[in-house]
Amino acid sequence: MKVAVLGAGITGVTTAYYLAKRGCDVTVFDRQPRPAEETTFANGGQISVSQPFPWSSPELPAQLLKWFGRKDAPLIFKLQSDPKMWAWSIKFLLNARSSTFYKNSEKVLKLALHSKSCFEEIIATETIKFDRQRHGILKLFNDEREAAHVSDLSKWLNENGLEQTILNRDEVLKIEPALANSKSSFVGATHSPIDESGDAHKFVVELEIAAKKLGVTFIYDANIEGFENTPKDVQSTIINGQPKKFDKYVLCSGSYSANLANKLNINLPIYPVKGYSVSIPIEGDNKAPLTSITDETNHVVISRLGNTLRAAGTAEINGYTTSPNKQREDLVLNTVMNLFPDIGDPEKASRWCGLRPMTTDCVPIIGSTRLSNFYLNTGHGQLGWTLSCGSAHILADHLVGNTTKLDISEYKVDRF
Repeated sequence: MKVAVLGAGITGVTTAYYLAKRGCDVTVFDRQPRPAEETTFANGGQISVSQPFPWSSPELPAQLLKWFGRKDAPLIFKLQSDPKMWAWSIKFLLNARSSTFYKNSEKVLKLALHSKSCFEEIIATETIKFDRQRHGILKLFNDEREAAHVSDLSKWLNENGLEQTILNRDEVLKIEPALANSKSSFVGATHSPIDESGDAHKFVVELEIAAKKLGVTFIYDANIEGFENTPKDVQSTIINGQPKKFDKYVLCSGSYSANLANKLNINLPIYPVKGYSVSIPIEGDNKAPLTSITDETNHVVISRLGNTLRAAGTAEINGYTTSPNKQREDLVLNTVMNLFPDIGDPEKASRWCGLRPMTTDCVPIIGSTRLSNFYLNTGHGQLGWTLSCGSAHILADHLVGNTTKLDISEYKVDRF
């Protein structure tokens, strides 16, 4: 069976890998010259199984009012005339009800746990080096209000099969001594040993090599322009003006998936949410953390990648622009320097921004469509690496007709 995978980010490469393992003849197309050049290129580097919670939380409406007009707010909407943005935003906020929040959290947690298992199998099977750190994630909180909120979420996680402990400040410092010189007023943290961190871009680059050994073909500088189709199926995909015919097609194009699916009259409630990252060269090894950090207040994550400290975060809903915003970059940089003031020279930090493909319910879209040979694996938001292996695993089984480890109907596009 010949399968086209449209996109060579972390979702596309893992999808190609698992399809090849199931005997498919796979070709991957991407507009970039190399794999993982967009969303995964310089992300926060976390595999955060313990953070399945949608951004559309019950607290979000009140937080948005509090943040309104603040240019340094963790989440900002750049109001514009794009009707797709308005439609997405309304549906996103409608998912902030408590019952919906926990229902969606459960879907993501199940997928994240399965994905972690698949990830471990890949690591055991393939030779992949990606600056791996297996020290869990510390999620810092700054006051009693945050502590109470975090406690409720932690209780839910433990009840649903994920181990997480709540620590006071002294206990946090025992796990991560590099926080001893922090200027932050954090009072405690949660710690989840199942979580880890590393360089997601390196992981994808090395997994691409493994996929090639399985026979996968990667074609870069390939602009995916559209499709030729009937009401029942896709006949070909148009690449650089030329039709390319396959038996089946899998859309893994991140934030651009909605635009491509729209050419087939398939509506995907995905909209880009821009995030920023900074990467600081580490000066003084003993001052650098090994444990990945999530700053709950500023919505910034921090991971050590070899001799570099990566910090990433904030959410900016501003269409498809990837133009940098220094004020947003500085918010991320100031957060990491506040936590680790002696880590290195902030003037040497490299800066980056990318688009996260976010669905309105913060659950990815995986599975078949009304077109018999067209499949989706997209919309993973801020959890692309966390969910990629499990998503690809169940998508590949679904495509070839195997029984899937999870009920894939919970992730299909027809839930909307």
